[in-house]
Amino acid sequence: SFSICNLPPEYRYRTSNLLLTSILPGPKEQSPDEIQRFLRPIVSDLLRLWRDGIRVSTPSSPNGRLVRVVLVAVVCDKPAAHKISGFGSHSHTYFCHDCWISKANKDKAEAFVWDARTNTEQRELGQRYSQLTTAAARSNFVKDFATRFTQLSRLPYFDLVNQIVIDPMHNLFLG
Repeated sequence: SFSICNLPPEYRYRTSNLLLTSILPGPKEQSPDEIQRFLRPIVSDLLRLWRDGIRVSTPSSPNGRLVRVVLVAVVCDKPAAHKISGFGSHSHTYFCHDCWISKANKDKAEAFVWDARTNTEQRELGQRYSQLTTAAARSNFVKDFATRFTQLSRLPYFDLVNQIVIDPMHNLFLG
């Protein structure tokens, strides 16, 4: 769901002010590529709302006030964040969406000195993934680069690394 960040905090997350975007069908969990198919129309709407905006009538602007919309962040648990944002699985050798640390090094003293992932790099890798034509080639690419294409890369203002947030409940409290 979307929340409207311009609302005061006490109103922002009330059910009446949340915008449900979609419910993914069951009975089983979607693959990362299937999730991208669901994201396509949502991202298309976000692009249109960012570029063109929408006119909304208000008491002070009866002819309409131009409102533009941006996606500020994607906040979800780690498995969903990786599927939505084009990163390899959270169980991949390169499991981190912030840097290139490998599983083998996560418990070493150097755990915090690995090269950071960048928005530019993530976009380029995602574009390369989208140009692959076979399932085997895509699978090998993900194995090597821990990256897939994401519809979010169509939003020119969105940072694919820094605007993906693992929610605190899953990240801190549940481990």
